[in-house]
Amino acid sequence: MHKTLVPMLGGTVLACAGITADAQEVTLYGEIDTGVAYVNNVGGRSQYRSTSGLIDGSFWGLQGTEDLGDGNAAIFRLERGFSATSGQAFDDHPFYVGLRSERMGTLTLGWQYDTMHDYFAPYVLTGGAGGTAFAHPFDNDNANNSWLASNAVKYESATYGGFSAGAMYAFSNAAGRFAQNRAYGFGAHYDGGPFNAGVAWMHIDGRGVSTVGAYDTSVLPGAGFAATEVTVQREDTLGAGASYTLGDVTLGAAWSRSIHTGISQADDGAPLPSIAFSNYEANAVWQVTPATSLAAMYAYTDASSAHWHQAAVQADYQLSKRTDVYTEAIWQRASSGAFAMINTNDASSGRSQLLVAAGIRHRF
Repeated sequence: MHKTLVPMLGGTVLACAGITADAQEVTLYGEIDTGVAYVNNVGGRSQYRSTSGLIDGSFWGLQGTEDLGDGNAAIFRLERGFSATSGQAFDDHPFYVGLRSERMGTLTLGWQYDTMHDYFAPYVLTGGAGGTAFAHPFDNDNANNSWLASNAVKYESATYGGFSAGAMYAFSNAAGRFAQNRAYGFGAHYDGGPFNAGVAWMHIDGRGVSTVGAYDTSVLPGAGFAATEVTVQREDTLGAGASYTLGDVTLGAAWSRSIHTGISQADDGAPLPSIAFSNYEANAVWQVTPATSLAAMYAYTDASSAHWHQAAVQADYQLSKRTDVYTEAIWQRASSGAFAMINTNDASSGRSQLLVAAGIRHRF
C-alpha cells in the first residue's frame, strides 16, 4: 500500500541533511515502542509474542518550519512507521507540506490523518494514553487512525475563544471519475480549560475501489464476523466526545457511529451485508504522581446482529522525560455467533479474548 513513498522519503532525508539554518528550522524526531504480550486465544491457541507499537506505532520523522514573516510560515512533516521487532516499514504516518498563519489557520496538502483523528480520537483511550490495543472492534470509526487519506487537502482554523474547526477533502485522482474513492469531512473542537469537547464527521465514496484514490480497502466482518478485507461503496462516520479534568483525574466519554453500505470482498468482489457500528466509551486517566499514571476504559459496540464488550486497564511509569515503561490488560467479549478480536491480534476461536502485555517506549 503506497510503497512508492519509500524512495521519496529517502531522497527527502538526504536533501534535508544539507539544509542550512537560516529562517528555517528542521527537527528529526521519533519514537520506539516495543514489548512482550500474552494472548489467551488466537485461533484456539494461547500466544506469547513480542510486540511493536502496542501503545504508539514506532516511527521516525522530520518536520520543518520556515518563517515567512508577519505570523506566517511554510511547514512540512514527513514520518515513517516501522516495526521495531521485524524492521518492516508501514505507511501509518503522515507526509504533507503547507502554510500556517497565526490569524488564518493552517492549510496542508499530502497523505494525512482525517477529521476523526483530529477532533474525535482525543476523547477515546485508543487516541490517547491507551493506544493501539484499545481501539473499538475493527477500528470501525478509525479512532486509532488505522487508515490515512491520500491526495488530501486539509484546513485547520486558528482558535477563537476556545473554538477551532477544520475540514478535509481527499481527491479520487481518477480521470472522469471524480467521486470514485474520494472523501471529505469536517470537525470542531472546544477547549474550555478543564472541559474539552469535539465532534467529527467523515464521508467516503467507493472506498478501496481504486489504487489511486483517497483510501485503501477497509477491514470489516465477513463470514462469522471474522475480519475480512473489503471495498465499501459508501461510508459515513460520526463521532462526538468530551472530557473533564478534576485535579489529577481526567474523565472522558465518547460516542461514534460508522455506517458501511455496498460492501464487497476485496479479493473476489463477492457482496457482503451492509453493517453499522455504534460505539459507546467511558474512560478515565489518573495522574497518580508526576511519574505514574493509570488509565481505564469500558466500551460497548453494537452492530445490530452482533455486539462487543471491551474493558482495559493500563499503568505507565516515566523513567525519564523520554522513556517510560508500561503494562496493560485488555479483555473483549463478543455476542453469540461473533468472534472476539482485540486490535493488533488475530481473531479468537470463540467469544472472548484477553491480552496482557508489558513494554518500554522511548522518544527521541
